[in-house]
Amino acid sequence: MRKLFLIAILYLSGHFGLAQVFPSEVWHDGKLVLLEGDTLVGQVKYNLETDLVQFTRDNQTVKAFTARKLLFFEIFDKTVNRYRQFYAIPYNVKSNYKAPVMFEVLYTGEHLSLLSREAIEYQVANYPYSMAGTYTRLELVYTHYFLKPDGSIIQFTGKKKDLLWVMNKKSSEIKRYIKNNKIRIDRRSDLVKLVAYYNSLFGE
Repeated sequence: MRKLFLIAILYLSGHFGLAQVFPSEVWHDGKLVLLEGDTLVGQVKYNLETDLVQFTRDNQTVKAFTARKLLFFEIFDKTVNRYRQFYAIPYNVKSNYKAPVMFEVLYTGEHLSLLSREAIEYQVANYPYSMAGTYTRLELVYTHYFLKPDGSIIQFTGKKKDLLWVMNKKSSEIKRYIKNNKIRIDRRSDLVKLVAYYNSLFGE
């Protein structure tokens, strides 16, 4: 028992010491398309919390662009080994005021698209062998949004009733799909599947 306890402590000590690398902290191969039409190809670093994108070519001068100056940017994210695209889209930052905000496009559909923004936040973690029981650590947190054909953007609350309200034209089919396929609406990949399925219903 004592040996198992020591192994657990050593494991957790190593786990706590690991520093997670977040995509927004890394320079990625990518390109920017400016609002004026120019395309810049090189190294890209982004921060969606500040809507600021940095660009450099051959590790020389670093240029910074806000969402107001960009049309979109694309990166090859080595942390997940895939391409990712982000667009500057007008969003209601206040009740009567819209401003360009950077969104990652997860799925594009004729009737509904899925967008995302990310932030690094402290989250509470529980470990059964931890002396304290719980502790906080920085984690990547996603907020998802639905883009409708009229250009309006709705932030997803994570609640099923709100999801069905957004997809009210096909709510009965969506309910069955969630149940039959054991869809978890709090899971990013399942949310993409759900939006793709919703769009497919209009082709029948």
